[in-house]
Amino acid sequence: MTPGLHSTLPKAVIAIFALTVTSTPFDVAHAEDSKPGFFKKIFGGGSKTETPPPAPEPEKKPAPKPAPASKPKPTPEKSTAKTETGKAPRVIITTTGGKKVEVGKKTTPSKTTAKTETPKPESKPKEEPVKDVTKTASRDSGSSMKGEFKEDDDDKAASTPAPKSVEVLPANGGWEIVKIGGRDYVTAESIRNFYNPVYGFTTFRTQGTHFWLGSSKLILKAQIGSQEMLINNIKFILSFPVQEHNGKVLFSRLDLCKLIDPVLYPSHIQNAEYFDTVVVDAGHGGHDSGARGVYGYEKDFALKMAMAVRTALMQRGFKVVLTRATDTFITLGGRVAIANQTPKSIFLSFHFNSSDNAATGIETWALTPQSAAATISRGGGYNINGVTGNKQDSANIALATAVHASVISRFKFVDRGIKRAQWSVLTGCKRPGILFEGGFVTNGSECQLIASETYRQQVSNAIGDAVLNYRKALESAMAKR
Repeated sequence: MTPGLHSTLPKAVIAIFALTVTSTPFDVAHAEDSKPGFFKKIFGGGSKTETPPPAPEPEKKPAPKPAPASKPKPTPEKSTAKTETGKAPRVIITTTGGKKVEVGKKTTPSKTTAKTETPKPESKPKEEPVKDVTKTASRDSGSSMKGEFKEDDDDKAASTPAPKSVEVLPANGGWEIVKIGGRDYVTAESIRNFYNPVYGFTTFRTQGTHFWLGSSKLILKAQIGSQEMLINNIKFILSFPVQEHNGKVLFSRLDLCKLIDPVLYPSHIQNAEYFDTVVVDAGHGGHDSGARGVYGYEKDFALKMAMAVRTALMQRGFKVVLTRATDTFITLGGRVAIANQTPKSIFLSFHFNSSDNAATGIETWALTPQSAAATISRGGGYNINGVTGNKQDSANIALATAVHASVISRFKFVDRGIKRAQWSVLTGCKRPGILFEGGFVTNGSECQLIASETYRQQVSNAIGDAVLNYRKALESAMAKR
């Protein structure tokens, strides 16, 4: 993210996160213009929302007083990341016509108890801007990432080295900063207090390694030592594991800037440009068949999905450019070139996963931020200097969240999370862009759905709604351009 400065916290709610299941209305309105918000009717989550257990004693509520504040920005730093996701259990979903198919289910989040520390930060620490370089790590040329993304079940990123030192720094603009092994972390209390005027948090609890931050608008769940985070039961994979020091839960400053803030504050995303066109990319094609599935090849399903998404977007008033409309091969660089040459556009690349026949679920990929590592080891490694696509970091994660949440909320697939990688179609893209994995063609039940025209149309409608609401959420930010 290349954030700007928040002169003040808005007096009215900027973002409202619904906590009910599936298609509950979910609006984000800018304080000044009350435009329709980010996840209208899409950010309900993929499973039933669980209410945190009552605390032994009444919790002390923070009373922050908004004051001039600047957007948080992490200091560039080197590290690798480790995912800690496990295989999801199974569940029954109902397809069109009432037929039930097993594809996976959600797990119940852990419960927590209360914490009462309430520091009151008023502004955000600064970050050096992302360095933009145009030399990207292409999966086309000589790297270990040949072709386009397929399976990742057992493919995990390298472990983060154990921190060697801990230093508690003086408050920076009201933010509590703890430096662990040379990396900056911010306390959960700081996050709670800064966003409290917007969300009105009433829950702030830990139990063991589990952490909850919640209100009637939003519930955030995390676990110390893990990179998984849930916001309204939608899974995000952080760049660095959540830490703990002296009883305080800590999130990396990079994750605050590159994930938490853009998702909670979409109307303040900088560099947001108005778009009326969507470049729809069907993965693979021609001699590159992609994954071989139970009922066909990935390249064919990707093209059929792209055509269905094209129809859904056009019905919602968008112009659509296809990177391919037939079974032809387009290089990864050629796909990026089409996106970059299309004005007022965003980029959606469609793929399907492959692994063993038990693997299931939906995952969405956004570009790895600078000074972080990919979620999986073959996802491009550590992004040390930044790439062209990092100029759109905030818009990338916002778009990924909108699309991923919309599909997960409606279809109850296993939520494999919103992840990070330096795929070639993302590194060189000058437009907001994501790569969407619409299920496993190697799983019989899931591929049966993927092969269904009715299912593809329904998923495409969810994506069309997501793109429309993404644009509404960024309208005020676009207006500033």
